[in-house]
Amino acid sequence: MELLACLLARAVPDARVELVEIVRVDNRFYIHVTPNHFRYWGRFRKRYSYSLGLAQDRGARVFHTACPEFPSKEDLIGWLADTLGLTQGERNFLHLTIK
Repeated sequence: MELLACLLARAVPDARVELVEIVRVDNRFYIHVTPNHFRYWGRFRKRYSYSLGLAQDRGARVFHTACPEFPSKEDLIGWLADTLGLTQGERNFLHLTIK
């Protein structure tokens, strides 16, 4: 998960990222960011305002104070890659490190 933590820290440089976990709850997946999950995702949304629309297009449950919840881990990672504009190589590497 170190790559994911680095990506999220780079995506929102003014937010602290110490630990990142992909969490599964009731067959939904989201990214939990420590130390302050809600502050991180609030800043993420301000920087990437279009991210909520992309999440809804992938069937996610969207919250205004937390990471969207996706029906699969692949949808979650695909959404993040689309939001951050990752290259195909970066996407492939991210998918490999998450499995």
